[in-house]
This record gives sequence, structure tokens and C-alpha cells, in this order.
Amino acid sequence: MKKPLTAAFLWLVLLAGCSKNSGPAPGGGASDSATVTVINGYGSGRYKVGDTVDIWSNAIAPDSVFNTWTGYNNLLNNAGEWHSTFIMPQSDVTLKASCNYLAPFSLKYEKIKGINSLKNVYYYFPSTQKGIVYLCHGTGGSAQNLVNNFEWQQMIDDLVYAGYAIVVTEAEEVTLNTDLNNDGKIRWVELPVDTTTNVDYGNIRALTDTFYARGYSQRSVPRYSIGMSNGGAFSAALSFVYKYAAGVSYCAPTSTVVTTTSITPLQFCMAKFDNASEVGPAGDALAQTNSGALTARGICSPFFLHDHSRVYPQRWARWSGISSPLSQAIYGELASNHLLDARSYLLLSADSIAARITAHPSGYPVISSLNLVQYTFVTNEMDVMYAAHQFFSDYDKTTIHFLGAPCK
Repeated sequence: MKKPLTAAFLWLVLLAGCSKNSGPAPGGGASDSATVTVINGYGSGRYKVGDTVDIWSNAIAPDSVFNTWTGYNNLLNNAGEWHSTFIMPQSDVTLKASCNYLAPFSLKYEKIKGINSLKNVYYYFPSTQKGIVYLCHGTGGSAQNLVNNFEWQQMIDDLVYAGYAIVVTEAEEVTLNTDLNNDGKIRWVELPVDTTTNVDYGNIRALTDTFYARGYSQRSVPRYSIGMSNGGAFSAALSFVYKYAAGVSYCAPTSTVVTTTSITPLQFCMAKFDNASEVGPAGDALAQTNSGALTARGICSPFFLHDHSRVYPQRWARWSGISSPLSQAIYGELASNHLLDARSYLLLSADSIAARITAHPSGYPVISSLNLVQYTFVTNEMDVMYAAHQFFSDYDKTTIHFLGAPCK
């Protein structure tokens, strides 16, 4: 005769049936977690249903550009970006990253006469062009600084692969190392938005006329601009004043002159935790308001707010100057110093982390041992992941699609 089941035994049976480690139930039954498998990238693991999942491609080779994610790509926020996110469903997900070959090219550098000064210019003109894209640096930046920035390099590669010509120059204040309008900053002078009295707009016209005269391009080829921070505000005004096909502003809300009078499509790419004194949460909100004002006037103006993303151990090995073991050691050092939360999000911006390293370098032997170029790259990437005031390549394909077909 069988003995009756005890209450304790029944409780154990119930626990076993509700185990969080079990996979999806047979026949489509629900589970509170499922598995993500990432091929040619990172982000594999087990996630709770409803979690936001980050996935990243492997480091992109110098002769390649990211192509797309295949598999359950209908889940993705954007299947065309090297870093994307999705909300974890109740079933296992497999995603595979792929890249395309990028034919070798190089930016040419020379000094070219602007209105008054010889300008530092980096450029590339393919034999056929979808358009010419002007890239604009931020406050305190320069043409050289922009083309040497890893995130900008990813954008340049993506633009070239898509068939665009590239022009990078710098503000007149940078060329002269002089604060011409006495605003305490060395940067583009956005106002007045006038092509005759404002030397920065005049310089763009002079350089473009030089390229036309040399036969590098034709006036019928559409023009575009993309800028970061002060360069984003300048990009918006530049695309307006010369009636470009489209403009893009990263981390800058733009001026009311553009918002109230421009008929040029303008995309905003803002950072959710922007920590720049002239932007921040108020600037993000103003950018969204300005985007809405343009849209209300019938001008295409999408708005994107870049959110923070998880840190993964191989993040810094995206660049050839950081090996995979070194990248993993940097990750470990951040974790051991309690700078990552339980889900591997950064708890502080790069500036705040740098202050801690300066105050206590012995606690950060790995990061403290980096050379200046490595350290700059590592901290820039921290700000990209934190969604602070930094140019980010997470929206490259989104931006390029906007240039070719605004709001389509």
C-alpha cells in the first residue's frame, strides 16, 4: 500500500515544476526566461522575458562594414546596426551578424584656401557619388581630431560604402586658434546664418567651389551635412543656408532660426544622459521640441534618443589598438571597482570615472597603464555606452538611410 504524499514532498514537486532554469515548456508553454545565441557577435546568454537585450557584432575589420543581422531580426530595434536591442520574447532567439567587403580607400589631406585662410581639409571623392557629405567637429575639436576618432571612422566607412563623397574641414577659430566672437570657446560660429558675413559658411562655399573647379564633383550632386555638438548645430544651419538635401545634428538642439524657417529635412540624434553644459536633459528636450516644430511645418525631422547600453568584455577590442585580453581586463577592473551594475551598465560617465582613477590610480592598474591614445579611446567608448556627450556609431545606417530617403 502506497504511503500518502507529504506536504513537504508536494512543495518540492511544485518547486521543480517552476524552476527558472527550465527551457520553454513543450508544446509552446510559457517560461519566464529564454536563451539568446549570437553568431559572429556578442550578447549570448539567458534572459528573462521582457528584458532589454543588447547584441553586438564582432569587431569590424578595416576592409569591411557591418551589413545586417539575420535570424529573428524582426525583433530588433534596427537590424542594420552593428549594435542593436530587442525585448526578450518567451522563446529562444538566434541572431547572426554579417559584414560586407569595403574596397580600400583613403582620405586625402591638404590645405585648401578658404575665404581668408588655408584650411585643413580631409576629403574623398569616388568617381560616382550619391552625394557629398560634410562632417563637422564639435567645440574644441578639429578636422584631424574628427578623422582620428574611432566612432567617426565607422561613420566615414559606412558613408563611403554607401557611395558618398566625404569632406572634413574645421572652424575658422580652430584654424586661427582664436576666439573670434569672444564667446570663450574655439568652435564653429553658427550665428549669423549668413553666407557673406559669416566666414565659416563662406569657407564651406569656397572649398566646395574648389572641388567643382577641379572636376571632383558637379553642382547637380546633392549635398548633406552631419555634425556633433557645436558641429551638430552648425550642420543644421549649414544644411539650411545652402539648401542641402538633408542635415543631421548629433547632441545639439539647433537654433530657432533653423526651427522656424528651414525647409531642409533635419534628423536629431541625441544622447539620453548627455552631460555637456550647453546640452544635457534640457537640450535633449529642446531638440525633441524643435523636431516636432519642423514636423508640424511639414519638414521631415526624425528624433532619436540614444540610450545607455551594456558593457561587454570585448567592447574595446573593436579597435586594433586594444587586444581582446586587455579589453577583458579593463572590463574586469571596472567591475571590481563597482562601476558596473548587476546588468553590466556603467554607473558613471567617463569624466566621473577618470576623476576616480586620478584620485586612486593604484586601484586601476590596467587603465592607468594605457597610453594617451588608448586611454582616449577607452574613455570615449565609456561615454558612448553611458549615452553621454559623445559621437556614436550606433545610428550610422539609420542616418545614412535618412540622407538617401528622409522619412521613408
